[in-house]
Amino acid sequence: MSLSNKDIFEDFTRRIREGASDEEMMREYGGMPIYVPSWCMNGRNDEIIKDYTENKLSPKELKLKYALSLSRIYEIIGEAREPSLF
Repeated sequence: MSLSNKDIFEDFTRRIREGASDEEMMREYGGMPIYVPSWCMNGRNDEIIKDYTENKLSPKELKLKYALSLSRIYEIIGEAREPSLF
């Protein structure tokens, strides 16, 4: 199983919150570029999906709320609208 950039970032920030020493962090992550995921690609999209599935906002309402095109809204909520059979 490969780790995503988001997985590495979450592990990195968790280790800091748990009080890892500078030495521990350098041993684990030294020389590694740490990618900070975009809010738009993670948090915002999760909120859009939640608004669609739990709050029952329509795609047109989501378009207005998040100032995105209707086609972009459909891309984001696509899996929630049509779950994959496999």
